[in-house]
Amino acid sequence: MSAPPAKKKSRKGLVALVVIAIAAIVLVIPPALAGGLMVPLSKVVFKETTGSLSATQATANVSLITAYEYYFSIRSSGMFRTSDTNVNSNGNTTIKIDLKLTNPSGQTTDLGNTNINGGLGTRTHTIYLSVDQGVRVSGSYTLNVDITASVTVGGLLQANLTTTVTTTFTVS
Repeated sequence: MSAPPAKKKSRKGLVALVVIAIAAIVLVIPPALAGGLMVPLSKVVFKETTGSLSATQATANVSLITAYEYYFSIRSSGMFRTSDTNVNSNGNTTIKIDLKLTNPSGQTTDLGNTNINGGLGTRTHTIYLSVDQGVRVSGSYTLNVDITASVTVGGLLQANLTTTVTTTFTVS
């Protein structure tokens, strides 16, 4: 009759051990991946208007955040985010945004591109750059954003437009 209680103790101990192991993994892995407890984060924001394909000057703000905040909040939501500011259905556009980051030692990394389809108008783009994109060491970084848009109005008029937005930020 005393054998069943021993199994319950064994299961409780195993569950406690699994919980402790998971907590240890969650606490150790983000700083290990980031190379430290604190990581630099550059938030670059600019607007582009299709139709005229004009873009505002990009602004970059650099901050220091925890590796946990980066991996569990910022990174999980994506590096590139877009919100429609004033977009209408008077036409159609296909936008390709290509990102290239140059680090303090002069090496350029292609961060890939993003494609957006939709109406004409203004969109706000936010780009988050940190350890995964190569922003690790102190110094000056340059982000080149090449925007190419194919705009169609009324099904008849089509124009291909290109512009570049460049911003420089410093990690100290």
